[in-house]
Amino acid sequence: MIVGASVPAKNPLRVREERGADCVQIHLSAPRVWRHPVGRPDADELLASTCAVAAHAPYLCNPASADDVVRDRTTANLQATLDEAERCGIGGVVVHAGHAAGGGDIDDALERWRDLAHRLSSPIPLLIENTASGTTSPGRHLADLARLFELLRGEDLDVPIGACFDTCHAWAGDPTCAEDPAAYVKGFADVTGGIDLLHVNDSKDPAGAGRDRHANLGDGMMGLETLRDMVRTAAGLGVPAAIVETPSEDGGQLRDIAIIRGFLIT
Repeated sequence: MIVGASVPAKNPLRVREERGADCVQIHLSAPRVWRHPVGRPDADELLASTCAVAAHAPYLCNPASADDVVRDRTTANLQATLDEAERCGIGGVVVHAGHAAGGGDIDDALERWRDLAHRLSSPIPLLIENTASGTTSPGRHLADLARLFELLRGEDLDVPIGACFDTCHAWAGDPTCAEDPAAYVKGFADVTGGIDLLHVNDSKDPAGAGRDRHANLGDGMMGLETLRDMVRTAAGLGVPAAIVETPSEDGGQLRDIAIIRGFLIT
């Protein structure tokens, strides 16, 4: 398993070296506004480096939304992000599983996902990430994730579907994760068909809090033993890369990467 970090969009390869990372995850457009990616001037450099394992879609993207405008914007942005990821040689595009905002339940969320997925076309995998919150999110609990992945993998889509597992989201989203973190990782892999990318983040909140707030490893409420068990389990399942999405101030990501590498020494 290689270990890297979510880094700013500007000069990601230089920042990778500064943080001692093997690989990077970047945003290809502003993460908190509706703006499509524009052609990156360093696309050829990223393509040649092969170290950009993922791009993260904007947080506004919600394939399960009841709002037609939000779903249309989500579709357009995901397609543009997939296209730019292909041009840059990026291995996958991460998107949150979303929730039925504006009306409906899990069943409605699943049907909206089905419709949107059929509108995408790319050789780059769309990596669906588990979520920490949302009572109508198909990505918060394993039973609902199983339904989402069974649905999408049973469709004839023009985009590969993969899975991204976030340790903080699992901990804060589903209290059963805290009971046996290693088993929870295995359960996630079972219902999704495998884990393509691991996000390793501590949580500022207790198990089941339903809040998505990342902390540097050991500074949150998960504990290093829990994080170690999750990372080692994922590595044993063959997950190729782990990414920290933690604060970078005062060398935070540098320390977090070193901690994960320590977990992997057996």
